[in-house]
Amino acid sequence: MFDRLINLFRHEPGLHEEQAPAGRRIASESPAAPEIGQAASGTKCALERFMCLVTAHLDVTEGRRLTDAVLTGFDSHGDAATAFEEGILGDQGQQRGQWLVIQCDWDAHDELEWQVAEVAATFGIQGQWRWPSREPETRTVPAGLSNVANWIAPLGYELLHIDLGGDAYYALMVRRGDAENARQAAGTSGLDVLRTTEFARANAS
Repeated sequence: MFDRLINLFRHEPGLHEEQAPAGRRIASESPAAPEIGQAASGTKCALERFMCLVTAHLDVTEGRRLTDAVLTGFDSHGDAATAFEEGILGDQGQQRGQWLVIQCDWDAHDELEWQVAEVAATFGIQGQWRWPSREPETRTVPAGLSNVANWIAPLGYELLHIDLGGDAYYALMVRRGDAENARQAAGTSGLDVLRTTEFARANAS
C-alpha cells in the first residue's frame, strides 16, 4: 500500500506546476530566446559605440542626448537605420550650432555649403568650404561631397557616408583616426556606411 502511494505522488505533478500543452514550449524553455536577446544587445552596443565616435567632437551633453535618442529609437524599432534617422534627423534631433549630419536631397546642391560650415565649426576648423568655380547647373551633391572630403583631408578629417535608403545623401565628418572604427561599429549595428574612397567609387561617373 505504501509503495502504491509513493508511486502515485512520484508521478503526479504539483498542484501549482504550469502544464504546457503537448508539443508547445513555454518561453523559458525556448533555446532561441537567449540568442535573440544577445544578438540585439550586441547590435545596440555597436550602435552606441558608433554614436560615441561620431559625436565625440560635440558638447558632451548634446552628444549624449543624440546618442540616447538613437538608442531609444532602436529599442522601439529594432532597426539601426530607422533609429538613426528618427533620432538625428527628426524634429528633436540635431540642432543648429551642434550640427552632426550633412543631409541633402539628390538635387539640393545649394544646401551643401551652409551645412558643411556648420559641421566644420563644431570641429573648430578655420576657413570655409565653397563650391569650386563651376556653373551651378553642373553641380551635383556627390561631386560636392567628394570635394568637401578633399578639403578636410589635409586637416586630418574624413567623411563617412550613410545609406538610409531613398535618393538623399547623408555624410558625417570624423577624425581620420576614428573613421575605420566607426565604419566597423556601424556595420555591426546594421548601418550601411561607406568611407570616402568607397563613396567616390560608388558615384564615379
